[in-house]
Amino acid sequence: MSHTEFKLTTAERPVGRIAILTMDNGEDHTKPNTFGEEALASLDAALDEIEAIDDLKGLMLTGKPFIFAVGADLKSFTGMDAETAREAGVRGHAVFARLQELPFPTLAAINGACMGGGLEIALHCDYRTLSTGAQVLAFPEVFLSIFPAWGGTQLAPRIVGAKNAVETIVTNSLNNNKTMQPKEAFERGYADRFIDSATFLDDSLELLEALVSGDESIERDVDPTDGLDEALANGRAMADGKTSGATRAPYLALELIEFAARGGDLAEGRVKEQEGLAELLPSRQAQASVYSFDLVQNRVKKQPWKPDAEPRKIKKAAVIGAGLMGSQIGALHLQRLEVPLIMKDIDESVLISCQEHIERELDKRVQKGRMKEGKARFLKGLVTYTTSYDEVEGADWVIEAVLERMDLKQGIFADLEKVVEPEAVLASNTSSLSLREMASKLKHPERVVGFHFFTPVPVMPLVEVIRPDGVSDAAMSTAFEVAKKLRKSAVQCGDEPAFIVNRLLARFNGAAVASLELGNDFPEIDEAIRKLGLPMGPFVLFGLVGLDVALHTAETLQSAFPDRFEVDANLRAIVEAGKPGVYDWDAGGEVYPEIREAIEVDEDATPRSEEQIRRAALEAIADEIRTMLDDGVVADARDIDTAMILGAGFPFFMGGICRYLDQTGISEELFDRPLVTKDDGAQ
Repeated sequence: MSHTEFKLTTAERPVGRIAILTMDNGEDHTKPNTFGEEALASLDAALDEIEAIDDLKGLMLTGKPFIFAVGADLKSFTGMDAETAREAGVRGHAVFARLQELPFPTLAAINGACMGGGLEIALHCDYRTLSTGAQVLAFPEVFLSIFPAWGGTQLAPRIVGAKNAVETIVTNSLNNNKTMQPKEAFERGYADRFIDSATFLDDSLELLEALVSGDESIERDVDPTDGLDEALANGRAMADGKTSGATRAPYLALELIEFAARGGDLAEGRVKEQEGLAELLPSRQAQASVYSFDLVQNRVKKQPWKPDAEPRKIKKAAVIGAGLMGSQIGALHLQRLEVPLIMKDIDESVLISCQEHIERELDKRVQKGRMKEGKARFLKGLVTYTTSYDEVEGADWVIEAVLERMDLKQGIFADLEKVVEPEAVLASNTSSLSLREMASKLKHPERVVGFHFFTPVPVMPLVEVIRPDGVSDAAMSTAFEVAKKLRKSAVQCGDEPAFIVNRLLARFNGAAVASLELGNDFPEIDEAIRKLGLPMGPFVLFGLVGLDVALHTAETLQSAFPDRFEVDANLRAIVEAGKPGVYDWDAGGEVYPEIREAIEVDEDATPRSEEQIRRAALEAIADEIRTMLDDGVVADARDIDTAMILGAGFPFFMGGICRYLDQTGISEELFDRPLVTKDDGAQ
């Protein structure tokens, strides 16, 4: 069985015959129940059976072990046109409405993961119970540039109120697809009872019987309009801040929630959802989102470029350089690998700070209930803080996280080679330097790989795994395996300056910065770029990563590729002004006067329009992508999109960057071909 079936059984109970409807796709919990055309047909057929039984007193809907249902089958969304999308909305509404209209009490027993259409079908039941072991509940649709279109926007405000509906449907989705833990979902009103997982189904059935017999009743005192105006205002502000209006989904979801909350007719609301789905699902943004979802949830997790070689088993790990970055990397390795860890630095005071950081992170996990206190003590005892390389002996995996100086890194690798076995893997967290040069003086250069984290390390999901010429398959396989154990998404890149994310951002932002000399202002340039839906413009980003870092990257790339990269004179002047960023946030976000004074504008220049600023940046990044693909630096455009989504915050609804350039016709216009082809080189 591949599609979800609604399996019907009945049981004679003291209150009479009760129907139990179980959603099950025949797979284990790693493949959750989804709703496609066949699943809806199965529900329709089950409802035919249910309606033919004349002595039923109630119905309980539940899922297979650990899974309730996680919504529509996203694979079916690809290439969907408006009419097909509308029909999908009509079909879902029709069958869910049949469930809602059954003439006896219905109860959804939410036993496991419940998202999207799964939460919507639960809302169509009269009552809901929720297991303490249900893990996650969510409406992720707005994250995918659609909205809950099988009754979600119409029923949620009525059942949990406007504030909760807006926060769970819109705000959470825009906040990196935040989900609800079971307790939060219960407190928000998505369930009437919160039941221990050990006795969940039995207790849920007993509650349904009590509701049937009248021994128990559940009343909800919900005013859908309570806090509505404030919730809508907050939702629109969140949508503006996160998307700059580049996708319509959050705004349409808010309109539909408002319609329901103000007492709109449910049947009319369903039609509005159908029309909205017909508008959004075929859109560039939704189609790009489905593509992006597949990249980060499926393709990258398969590690398509991992060699077919046995990875080295990690029994001991070491981090060289215990500053802020090294401390974060060390803490992650300790928590995920759970093997003896060596933190090495030349400065005792740095090591003291590192120990405080690592132990503080473990204590936080204990306080949040994510780790037992005994486990934290055990892990703390696995770490050795040292200034000596002798302690590194026996390490299978060593990663350096020191300053970006080639001589320093070469010296560290030379010292490491004296104490570790020839097969031990040496990794560098360099963001731009040549791995081949770094390994060139070693007896065993084939064991050196790049392993570039993004900051903050605990939060950012991407690791760029750099494959230098001559590296062994075993070393690369080990790097991919470590990334998997660290729960990071690994994207492979060739050994060229700045790799994927930093190289492309430098070209993209460099073209935008060039608008300064034409007379465009800082906020104007930032806003023009943000309207693509990006989290921030170039000058805000420079303040975040450091102006000196931005300049260093530009200089590195100019040295490597002088025909395509140049160090903008205004960027250099900005850095030389000596301020922490472009904007003085203590003064309300005004540009520092010293930075304004440092800028030089061409006398005869004409400022660019917002569209021209964006176009210049997009053409520049398109050209760099084409070069990287043609040169084999990155094997497939999908790898670039994955990296830009996970490492640079490019939104799902852009499809990273390559898919956006294809969808908008820019790649065809510039190169007479798309960047993303039907053939995935990884498969």
